[in-house]
Amino acid sequence: MHTEYDARGHLLSRTDELDRTTRFTLDGFGQPLRMDRPDGTSVHVEYADDVLPVAITEADGARWEGTYDDRGNLLTSTDPMGAVSSYGYDERGCRITETDALGNTVRYDNDGAGLPVRVVDPRGSVVTVRRDAFGRVVEIHDAVGGTVRQGWNTEGLLLWRERADGGRETWSYDAEGNVTEHRDAAGSTTAFEYGAFDLPSARTDPDGTRYSFTHDTELRLTSVTNPRGDDWSYRYDATGALVGETDFEGRTLSYLCDPTGRQIERTNGTGQTVRVTRDLAGRAVTSRTNDGTVTSLRYDPSGRLLEAASPLGSVSYAYDVAGRIVAETVDGRTVTSTYDPLGRRVRRTTPSGATSHWSYDTAGLPTSLVTAGGELTFAYDAAGRETARGLGAAATLTQAWDAGHRLVEQIIRSGTTHRGDPGDVDPAVRQSRSYSYRADGYLTGVTDLLAGTRMFDLDPVGRVTRVSARTWTETYAYDDLGNLTATGHPAPGGQDAQGPAHHSDTRVTSAGRSTYEHDAQGRVVRVIRRTLSGLRRIWSYAWDAEDRLTGAETPDSGMWHYRYDVLGRRTAKSRLNGDGSVAEEILFTWDGATLAEQQSLRDGLTETDTWDWEPGTHRAAAQVRSRWRTAAPDEITRQFYAIVTDLVGTPSELVGDDGTIAWRSATSLWGRPLSGEAGGGLCPLSFPGQYRDPETGLHYNLSRYYDPDTASYLSPDPLGLIPSPNHHAYVDNPLRWSDPLGLEGDSTDPVRIYDDSEYTKHGSGSSSSAKGEVSRAPANGQAALDRSIPLGDPNNPASFRRIGVDHANNEIVVLDRHKYFTDKDGNIIKEIYHGHVQGAYPSKSVTEGDLNKLKKAGMINNTKKQRVLPPPCDG
Repeated sequence: MHTEYDARGHLLSRTDELDRTTRFTLDGFGQPLRMDRPDGTSVHVEYADDVLPVAITEADGARWEGTYDDRGNLLTSTDPMGAVSSYGYDERGCRITETDALGNTVRYDNDGAGLPVRVVDPRGSVVTVRRDAFGRVVEIHDAVGGTVRQGWNTEGLLLWRERADGGRETWSYDAEGNVTEHRDAAGSTTAFEYGAFDLPSARTDPDGTRYSFTHDTELRLTSVTNPRGDDWSYRYDATGALVGETDFEGRTLSYLCDPTGRQIERTNGTGQTVRVTRDLAGRAVTSRTNDGTVTSLRYDPSGRLLEAASPLGSVSYAYDVAGRIVAETVDGRTVTSTYDPLGRRVRRTTPSGATSHWSYDTAGLPTSLVTAGGELTFAYDAAGRETARGLGAAATLTQAWDAGHRLVEQIIRSGTTHRGDPGDVDPAVRQSRSYSYRADGYLTGVTDLLAGTRMFDLDPVGRVTRVSARTWTETYAYDDLGNLTATGHPAPGGQDAQGPAHHSDTRVTSAGRSTYEHDAQGRVVRVIRRTLSGLRRIWSYAWDAEDRLTGAETPDSGMWHYRYDVLGRRTAKSRLNGDGSVAEEILFTWDGATLAEQQSLRDGLTETDTWDWEPGTHRAAAQVRSRWRTAAPDEITRQFYAIVTDLVGTPSELVGDDGTIAWRSATSLWGRPLSGEAGGGLCPLSFPGQYRDPETGLHYNLSRYYDPDTASYLSPDPLGLIPSPNHHAYVDNPLRWSDPLGLEGDSTDPVRIYDDSEYTKHGSGSSSSAKGEVSRAPANGQAALDRSIPLGDPNNPASFRRIGVDHANNEIVVLDRHKYFTDKDGNIIKEIYHGHVQGAYPSKSVTEGDLNKLKKAGMINNTKKQRVLPPPCDG
């Protein structure tokens, strides 16, 4: 890599290892006026009073503007759509108001140091914080009277936190500030050990299982050793790029990276290869598998995907000037979207013509969904937790919460008027559930009006070992790797499908009367099930180079073919005749990562199911079933169902427009169907992100297929060990966790989005560099945010900072959270950040210790003359 500076040390150009150059045109103060990228696109910046950026024009022409007061405080920001946000300040320059483009205002009170201590949202809900003499948050008072308290040591490290419900967590540290022990509210302890350069060397979980970690002289992770002594090893080339890994079972993956560290080829355990060609901006433009399948991709000037096509199908996108998707077309089927000035989607239309309309309150919470044939309305308490939902015209759902923001009660009633207001008729309770929890938040019991009471026994790490229900019992056992090793639960028809399970490390080889065969990539290719009469029933599976299940042969001679778009989403499944022709087919339409619609045609009758989801989640809110005959396409009958979900978002009931329960889920803990499911196959949705395939008994889970009989996936996690030490298993506890993408358990980690449209000044609150430079905007803020580590307490509602790196532009970026959103449980689910690049590090806001954290994480080479290291074979 080569960099060029002017006489004052300002960066003029950066040339990477492939001779691709990014150039900067500077003004007399060394501030960037223009950035020219290797692909010929450019970004322009305009300034007022020589130092304040008043306009940024992106490569596609989108223009962001800002105005300032005479002290340099940002007064207004205008996005490319013309939406204006405004900001107010006190006499000290501390921000005290933020008003969005619709006039909704958030107000702040600040202490003597300028730190927020009180936040009032547009609905009037108040959150206050109390700080110690060093500005650290010691108390958080939420809008419903709950208080979280926390204590710190003299080094600024969090020692304990006490939740509003009394649950208490503690942390211990060594002399270097590394966490050595974490004790949760249930008393379970996780211990950590460290070696040279403060690199983690071991972790011991609450059940006593121990994982150890080895690093090389360049501080790179070279192996992970599981509790049985098996190693997962990593290999690097001379530049530090990951070129190979071998997992616990001996499966070897190989990678080829270009000189910049970006992946251009990968080979799996069976020898299947995917090779990628990249453009001057480093974006993948073609992908070729060893069977000759070629995928081509095309982008707009800002790097957004416009079109991707392969022999299997095509995907295309259209965007508004603010970069929001307004049309997504897959194989000719289009989903269109309309947004309000705040970027919230207010209208969606699916290929079948089903249209949905969302409305929101001043705090951004959804207040209504109007869709074909029905309407949902939503009401909340001061903390933003949903307390009531109108389920069409004839039913309501009410919910209650405890001090720890945990759901404790759900009641479905019919016989009410619109919007959930009690009518003259005494409401009839159709369903009710109450929940009880362990001190650490794990569910211990559900009392269900229709299904009876279920109690859950838990082990130290929160896994369910026993379910005691009204008419049945389920038992489960686990080994030291987290595999499910024994099950006992009722099967459909009343017979038990139970017995021991055996594994080769994390691959299941047998479970009860079934045996499982795998290929060298660790994918299940054959399942043989012995019946009580001595017969053998066989399922066979075929896979492509992208680890996608492409075919299944079932014991009844059924042949099924599965088709995917270039983003890996399943777009069709087909049952084939003996001659290979299609006997029946279901088409799927996607809305991002959620299923929008399925459509089937049989005997001249088209049937379509359309789903709406709570904004930004994988919780289904409504289902509409439409039917019409080919001979009369304008004569459409529609049936609306409101969907009620459980704690993690799994559908539990479908409520019809007459207020009755049309469908009710009945499954084992891990999702196996039980006798007693009401409504038959009306709802194919299972755990969040999962779709049940009756032909195989598997659940399609976007990136993988899940088997509820073994609580595991048929293929290994493409993310390796990053999500979990067991790369075949589902989540540890499906009552608390879910995996909507089939990649990583989802419980508390929020989505992080980079958006600096409100902060065109970039770094106005940071110190100047050693050379007197003003900090500037990052070249790719999202890239740095995607590869960042925390520097503060993420539960502090007033402020939170991360530091990240962008390898492509060799930038270290300081990232500040300026907005966040919570779910109805009070958990932070989305964070919005802005960032800046300082002229030199360390600085007042980024210490040597912060840089050392980046070094320990393998992000930079050293803390003095920092060079950003590539991620492991950056794809």
